[in-house]
Amino acid sequence: MLSLFAPYSPLSTTAHAEDTKVCCDATEIDLYLLGDSDQTLSPFTDLFSETSSSASFETAITSSEQIGKWSLESAWPGTVPESTWTVEMDYTISDAGGANVNMSATVTIGGSSFTAFLGTAESLFVPQGSGTLSIDVPVEQVPVSGTSEISVSVSARNFVFTVPASGAKVEFFWGSEEHDSKLTAELPIIDLTLDQPEVEGDLVYFAARIESPFGMEALVFSKSISLSVNGVELTVDPTEVLEGEAILVIWTWDGAAGGIETVGVSVSYELQAGLILTGSTNFEIETFDGSGDGGGYYPLNEPLRTNGKGSPLDVSITMELESEDGGLRLAQTTILTIEGEMAFWMRWGLDHLGDETIPLSNVLKNFDGGNVNDDERGSRVIENAEISQFENFMSSYYITYFQFGLGLESEEIVGDLSDAQTFAITLDLMGENRVRNAPVKLRIDSLTPIVSGSEYRILDSAFMTSQPSPLWSSYDLLINIKSSGFTSFTNMDVRQNDDIEVTYLRFPWGESATISVQDLTQSDNYRIESRPTTSILHAPLSLTLIMTLMLAGGLFVAFRMVRNRSKYPIMIEMILVPIVFLLLFFAFEAVYILGSSGGIVLIWWATAVISPRTGPPGGSKAKPQIVVENFPTIACPQCQTSNPVTSDLRPIRIQCTGCDRIIKIVA
Repeated sequence: MLSLFAPYSPLSTTAHAEDTKVCCDATEIDLYLLGDSDQTLSPFTDLFSETSSSASFETAITSSEQIGKWSLESAWPGTVPESTWTVEMDYTISDAGGANVNMSATVTIGGSSFTAFLGTAESLFVPQGSGTLSIDVPVEQVPVSGTSEISVSVSARNFVFTVPASGAKVEFFWGSEEHDSKLTAELPIIDLTLDQPEVEGDLVYFAARIESPFGMEALVFSKSISLSVNGVELTVDPTEVLEGEAILVIWTWDGAAGGIETVGVSVSYELQAGLILTGSTNFEIETFDGSGDGGGYYPLNEPLRTNGKGSPLDVSITMELESEDGGLRLAQTTILTIEGEMAFWMRWGLDHLGDETIPLSNVLKNFDGGNVNDDERGSRVIENAEISQFENFMSSYYITYFQFGLGLESEEIVGDLSDAQTFAITLDLMGENRVRNAPVKLRIDSLTPIVSGSEYRILDSAFMTSQPSPLWSSYDLLINIKSSGFTSFTNMDVRQNDDIEVTYLRFPWGESATISVQDLTQSDNYRIESRPTTSILHAPLSLTLIMTLMLAGGLFVAFRMVRNRSKYPIMIEMILVPIVFLLLFFAFEAVYILGSSGGIVLIWWATAVISPRTGPPGGSKAKPQIVVENFPTIACPQCQTSNPVTSDLRPIRIQCTGCDRIIKIVA
């Protein structure tokens, strides 16, 4: 224990105390019935299936038939006290007035078995409908070891339907939230131990040891665990370490008064809803002022990546689309900001690159230590050599590290880097180079050619692999996307999720899209797709020019058509122009923009045709007749009619108003 728990510090001391078991000899606990073919007992509702398992009987039976047998592979060493265990089984009787039911339940503890019946040894009438049947099984005191199997078998001994109709059936259910059939038992199931604290300067490390037949599930699926010192709960995140089958949860306490003192330590562990196990003890410790600056507890064994609840994750993706030699290339930067247990595990792993002296998980054991020497390895500080070796080795190891270390599919979140022209992976410790629970940033830059016009996946929720023990509690997502004036993403399609909103805008010089959502979990499904292209009908600059030329040309023709008609209807309909520009700005697809532009032009032309005329056909206006008196006159030689001479031009010909003869005047 000391080799695991002592930090790397000459000032680390052990308090004057011993490990103290604080809980529990025997506990009343609900063990839920789970599974179909592999039927098990478990206290954790997180293991429920979405649908219930069931067994049904459609005809009356007169001999014993087993409904199911559920088992707990091994008990925890101790003594099962004399008590009554209860089996509760959900049922439904349909297409019958009810049934006379005789059932039995047999509890097996090691080599001892105990059997009880439903109601009496005869039968019990159960009416039509749904409900829960309970069988109380008296259990005698039995010693158990770590190899003792505990099981419960439920059998139907006799079923007789009353007033049955066609399809009469009785069905038993278990294994889901809707049907939480269970065995309520009193038995030793878990040990809680407060280990002797370790002191480092003015810091004290308190550890709660959890030992049970459930292994990691005892931490992953439990509801909560907390520790208090002198009645004050420690709110800092603890460190979790696996030691064999035991789990150590370690808290750092910085409230010591200095010198020798006795402190009261208590632990509270909620194994399942309503079942809270507690225990307390006193420790005598001796602390020293101002020397506990090593960054907190430093385990010699590899820390756990999850406390069962998962760590926060922030995903930030930036994409820039550009044209290159008639094709497309995408510059992408993905930044993963990692906190909690995952960040501590990464920092601890960086400080143990190439370490062959302690057992490591495969994902860390396969790391090449490179030029990292023994003095730098395990120093509680992450040196530049370790960062450099991590970044260099990740260029070929990133797929394994992402999948088996971070629980992420690299191709889904950063793309297929084997297709990239260039890519680089860098680590940012965010100003803190000590091995402690502090956030880290992992940055992946890539430049990848892509095919114009083909469907492209921007992000898929499948990048977070399914994890029974969640590595990530939730994550925030921010995606910023830009294109040049000659390239376009065509559209932004979010599938399978209506809660993710996209802000997608288009300018003549390029497109801009932002996707932002918070508190996503691995159960949230979505897929974000687009269709990048260099097509002139979609590229922002060419699309803007085409749309503008269509509107300008259509408007010019419309005004030519109304040169002899009223122009006011056309001028009123010009209010439609901003609507098309709004469609362009909010990045509607090109077919809608060009279709709307063409539609507006047709509206203008139709309006021009039906606009009222303002002049005669032919375009020439009627000349007003001017009546002028006292013009000189000339008599017609033929008919002597007097004709006015209205011009001083000579020679001039005028037409006689009397006989229509042409009179020529030369002087």
